[in-house]
Amino acid sequence: MVFTEEKLKGLYKKENFTEFYMKEGDILTPSGRQFLEDKKILLVKNKKEEKIEKVQEKEEKQFWKYQGENGELYIEKPEHMTQLFGNTLVNKNSKRIILRGKIDSFLSKWLLLQKEFLQIKNNKLNFDMESITTLLKKIVIGEVLNEPIEDVTILGETLNKIKEISHNPKKYFSREHLFDISAENSLIVLKLNEMRSLSRELELCAIDAFFVENGNIQRKDLIEIFNRISSGIYVMMLKGEKNEYGIR
Repeated sequence: MVFTEEKLKGLYKKENFTEFYMKEGDILTPSGRQFLEDKKILLVKNKKEEKIEKVQEKEEKQFWKYQGENGELYIEKPEHMTQLFGNTLVNKNSKRIILRGKIDSFLSKWLLLQKEFLQIKNNKLNFDMESITTLLKKIVIGEVLNEPIEDVTILGETLNKIKEISHNPKKYFSREHLFDISAENSLIVLKLNEMRSLSRELELCAIDAFFVENGNIQRKDLIEIFNRISSGIYVMMLKGEKNEYGIR
């Protein structure tokens, strides 16, 4: 019998145990072994069985190329699955993979808009667009490698400063919030508003992907960054209304 992490969790849920006995011919997957170690469960077997298991583990390492989240092993990557981290596979409709697709889609649209805005030849606009492009590329790398994102700025400002500016347009732009967007606004503002709305969708997708049991959230750094991206684009809209990017 093959004992995966998922199978051991099921057995442990039915009845907590402090020792786990394996018979000759049983196989314990790497994730299953890790589960036993995490729970401080003693693995009981004789030397003959231990020798057999070591041979089996060696064969598995040579034979299996990928591993699923629940410890299942694959020779080849199934078409409906993709790599989450390293050789760990998940279904392509995994919330993390859906988020990656959303980030990719948002970045592609942002780059098209950045290319279009280059024709305006406004240095402030080019700088602000590139600052968000740079941050989006950092997000792509940080999420895939599961690493924290450092040195985060938007429009040359810290995340806290961007939040303050976006919440106080009267103080920084001598005007009220942009509650009544219409076709009367400039094309710059309207196009930025479209991206702002898409960034809100991106933020919600990230919350869905990083939400875990008991109301906890993983990758709070990314959640904050996604939130501030929409704030940063809103600040750009305020700049556009003030003609800091030129009239178009």
